[in-house]
Amino acid sequence: MGCEVVVDGASAAEFGRIRALFTEREAVFSRFRPESELNAVNAGRGARFVSALFARMVEAALRAREQTGGLVDPTLGAALEASGYDRDFDRIEPVDGPLTSVVPAGKIEFYGRVLVVPCGVKLDLNGVVKAAAVDDALRLLSGPGFVSAGGDLATRGEVDVALPDGGAVRLVSGGLATSGRTKRRWSRGDAEQHHLIDPATGRPSTTLWEEVTVCGANCFAADVAAKAAFLLGRDGPDWLDERGLPGRFLAEGRPHENASWRASVTAREPACT
Repeated sequence: MGCEVVVDGASAAEFGRIRALFTEREAVFSRFRPESELNAVNAGRGARFVSALFARMVEAALRAREQTGGLVDPTLGAALEASGYDRDFDRIEPVDGPLTSVVPAGKIEFYGRVLVVPCGVKLDLNGVVKAAAVDDALRLLSGPGFVSAGGDLATRGEVDVALPDGGAVRLVSGGLATSGRTKRRWSRGDAEQHHLIDPATGRPSTTLWEEVTVCGANCFAADVAAKAAFLLGRDGPDWLDERGLPGRFLAEGRPHENASWRASVTAREPACT
């Protein structure tokens, strides 16, 4: 998944099970491991019987697409590759020439554990997989603690969490996730690219936001909402407020908080200001 995983509150046995969980998810869903099930699905055509784990993540991804009106879409693997994200992020190098291949979101069909992926469509499930793995890992703890993967976090008990601009907030329970374009970015010609693709254009989003942080009932809910709010641009804060989700947005290094975030923070003393 290309990120650090941090666990607090685990016994030695629980830590081992959490390590095994993330290792399994990486092996099944990596775009950069030739032997992964994801790559086998993307290389095939027509109907394919998938594993129970793969089916659960496809169901989660399709649910996220429905909940966000198509903004968070699992069929953008080809668009990511076209933009230059075709290898592990640490190995990406600047690419000459502008982005010329545009690959918008596609369609898939799913019947239980039978998945139909049309020609030209490639899945990328890693966003939902990482968030779901955090939630699943938290369930392996027998007591208070937290699990964080690349900054996306789920907790059982209070924890102080750093924010992208150097601030912090105290998360009492649930999940906190950040989506943005300041870390996973690269250049193609004279243009900057990043990994958050607008499904309507098949290109990296041109939103005004640099980072969006959302608090949700769990990490999965927070992560899906953060991606959607990022892609919605100026409509992102209101979209979150309509759903009662606290959101914090960065533009030009300055924070913008929606009403739900302000209400949540003032209801309890923040970790720092």
